[in-house]
Amino acid sequence: MKSFELRKHAMTGISYMIPYVCAAGMLMVIGNIFGGHTITDYRGSFSIADALTTLGGDGLGLLPVFISTFIAYSIADRPGIAPGFLLGLLCKANGFGFLGGLLTGYLGGWVVNYLKKVIKVPSFAQGIVPQMILPLLATILVGLFMEYVLGLPIIALTDGIAALLIQLQGGTSILLLGVILGILSSIDYGGPINKVVFVFVLSLMTQGIGAPIATLISASMIAPFGLTLGYLLSRILQKDIYSKQEINALKSAFLMGCCQITEGSYPIILNDLLRITICTGAGAAVDGALTMYWNCSSTVPAGGFFALAGISHPGLWLLSLLAGSVVFAVLLQFLKSKPPEEFVEEKEQELDLTSLKISG
Repeated sequence: MKSFELRKHAMTGISYMIPYVCAAGMLMVIGNIFGGHTITDYRGSFSIADALTTLGGDGLGLLPVFISTFIAYSIADRPGIAPGFLLGLLCKANGFGFLGGLLTGYLGGWVVNYLKKVIKVPSFAQGIVPQMILPLLATILVGLFMEYVLGLPIIALTDGIAALLIQLQGGTSILLLGVILGILSSIDYGGPINKVVFVFVLSLMTQGIGAPIATLISASMIAPFGLTLGYLLSRILQKDIYSKQEINALKSAFLMGCCQITEGSYPIILNDLLRITICTGAGAAVDGALTMYWNCSSTVPAGGFFALAGISHPGLWLLSLLAGSVVFAVLLQFLKSKPPEEFVEEKEQELDLTSLKISG
């Protein structure tokens, strides 16, 4: 497995993704600050804030496409770009989310490299191999595999989550419901599980039940806030567990987290996905249980701190968020380790675009 260089290719994709996430996320933040809403009909009137919010949201929605494209590019060079892009679009359209984009990036790149070795054509046709044959075959093979094999368990997982949430809502275990809502809202960082939960709690909000949507809002903010508090706590305890790039990423991650945008934390999360996800789940479970117990209800579906005006018991809601973030930060001290410096240096080198030449 080491020969596949899983981490190297992921870090390449992430390094290219950082400015994209920051730009799209900040567009959404600025739009939200000035009261922007997503535009559904461009034939009507809309404000500049609406345009910024829509552009930022659409940009963040393309993250599966972006990460799939650049991981495939890292693995297979230029022939990997087309299948990575098309397979990322497949993940976005089918709800496979960011995780699906990661998988298709790897699979697309590996399949392209395999086909490079096995496809033999006459010398006069060699020019069309990287231009047409490799991207076409890789897209077909991986696309069908995602549609008919990997897609099925993803759909089954999301359907099962929806059924579980409906069952719990009909019971009396509010604390348990809060724990489950918190965990499911946070552990895939805005992916398909989060989207299923959002549809469920949004339908409850339209029926006048606003506590679940308030839980989702705060649980979605646990990762960036927990990582920020974890860094501050590590400084107090004099523990060296953050790399320089992670510290720099915290600046945008915290600001975007204030607006319920988790994507700014990806550069740190993906450095140690399993351990940070454990911290996220634990912190979000505490946050969700407290939010539901205190019946912090929301009349707005999203917005982070900008949703406070529509949340009942805003002080208790903030206390729930703080408690969950503290749990995250404390666990992080025991689970997180500083990424190897060679990976940091390597990513910085990969971001060096001075060798690129644009011909007119």
